[in-house]
Amino acid sequence: MNLKKITYLILISLVITSCINNVTEVSNWLMVDSSNIETIEGSYHKLDKDPVRIYLPSVFKRKSGVEFEKILDSISTDKNSLKLEYARLKQLREIEGNFYIYFDKSTFSTYTINTLPYMPLQRQDAKFLLGIISQSNRENENNLDLKYTKVTAKYDNSVGPQIFKSIFKVEDTKSMDNPTFYNSTYIVSYNNKTVFIQLSTPFEANFDPFLQKMIL
Repeated sequence: MNLKKITYLILISLVITSCINNVTEVSNWLMVDSSNIETIEGSYHKLDKDPVRIYLPSVFKRKSGVEFEKILDSISTDKNSLKLEYARLKQLREIEGNFYIYFDKSTFSTYTINTLPYMPLQRQDAKFLLGIISQSNRENENNLDLKYTKVTAKYDNSVGPQIFKSIFKVEDTKSMDNPTFYNSTYIVSYNNKTVFIQLSTPFEANFDPFLQKMIL
């Protein structure tokens, strides 16, 4: 696995905004207390094709590609966004490795994870990836009537795993009610495994405690 392929994966995952209307319900997992990760409520999910266990809020349920597309059909009114989202999901499924989808119907939040061939991730790689994301965001602002605001971006390898993280607030400026969502990207390399995670939520979420409980 090389950095060029990781870059491609990020680009196809950042092309499309949420095709879901505004959500007003706030789920408890969006406001977790990270002072003690052992108290974080959730459930482990064993990825059936990989030796990886992810930890997610209990409201997230595994969905097949067909099931998730049916969900999108039922909650979206934007046919163009749907078409782009279907194309994005197809590309993610075709990336080398395995692809999994989890969905929280209470907040319409989506968690996807690609398991990839192992690639060590260094600080200079993280800087390059952030530059690619920022460039893609600028292009989307011009082409898709979106406004991106960086919430955070960082690289960390202090506790063993090499982790790249970025979170952007995305506002749909073409819509009268100005829907907003948060696009979080994580790349984790550890124990000869690399995973790529995308989390889309209608509210800013403290997801780090769930990431810390993942077993690679």
